[in-house]
Amino acid sequence: MAERLPRYFCPITSQGAPPSRANSSIREIICGLWRNNYSRYQVSVLRAFIDDSGSGGDSTWYVLAGYVATVDGWDRFDPLWRSVLDEDPPIEHFKSTEAIWRRGQFRGFTTEQRDTKIDSLIGVIEQCTDRAICARVRQRDYDEIIKNNIPPKWDSAYYFLFAYLIGSTIAIEKLYGPGEPMEFVFDSDERHERPAYDLVFSLLPFQSFSGLVNVMYRDDKIFLPLQAADLLAWQIRRAFSCSKEPRRKAFDNARLCPVNPPHTHVLTRGQLDEVLVGMRNEAVKRGRSPDLTRW
Repeated sequence: MAERLPRYFCPITSQGAPPSRANSSIREIICGLWRNNYSRYQVSVLRAFIDDSGSGGDSTWYVLAGYVATVDGWDRFDPLWRSVLDEDPPIEHFKSTEAIWRRGQFRGFTTEQRDTKIDSLIGVIEQCTDRAICARVRQRDYDEIIKNNIPPKWDSAYYFLFAYLIGSTIAIEKLYGPGEPMEFVFDSDERHERPAYDLVFSLLPFQSFSGLVNVMYRDDKIFLPLQAADLLAWQIRRAFSCSKEPRRKAFDNARLCPVNPPHTHVLTRGQLDEVLVGMRNEAVKRGRSPDLTRW
């Protein structure tokens, strides 16, 4: 029987150096495990790579989405993803907005070349991941219930989706997956600060995150699975926010290509109300004002 690697924690402020073309980015966060011993261990911690979409404020939905896979799956992912990026015409990295509007990395691509590249990248996701995961909330609901009722530093729907995505993903993996401890890797977006995530996370009125090992923030140009998360998040946001657009083939393909059914948590108005009340109650327990805007 393979040895079981104990739970471990990684420094979440480190971005790491770009891996060589021969190695996968996942190795940088397998702490304490020498490459020579890699094959001796059954690394059973699952990882979900998440990216956001809709943060420009022009969308009717806020979305966090990504994929869950084993360490082995993500280790296989990088060379396959890189090989598709390098295929003619090559690109350095994948960004959905550039691909869809054929600008930036995709400038000069024909529609057929662009679609072929996206289809090939989705094929890599299909080979390596276990489940697509998503959390979303209507911008109108968030604006009417939460916005301006909490400190400006915390006032982003992503801080709340962050916690609900983690909680619901852990629950779904316990019910239908292997039930292993999980680590989450988020895009290191400068617009959303880690301290604010931590503050909101600690004040939310639920703390059932058993099975969560760690949360990390990484650069999507170095940690390639974040580019796959970007592909999924963008497709989901556009599908729900732009009802007049034709349904894209990539929307269903990106959600349904992993081996297990996708999981989506939609944050309702009732849940947003509960969250705000719970945060105020938690503030009172700590001897602080229930008026969170005064924090």
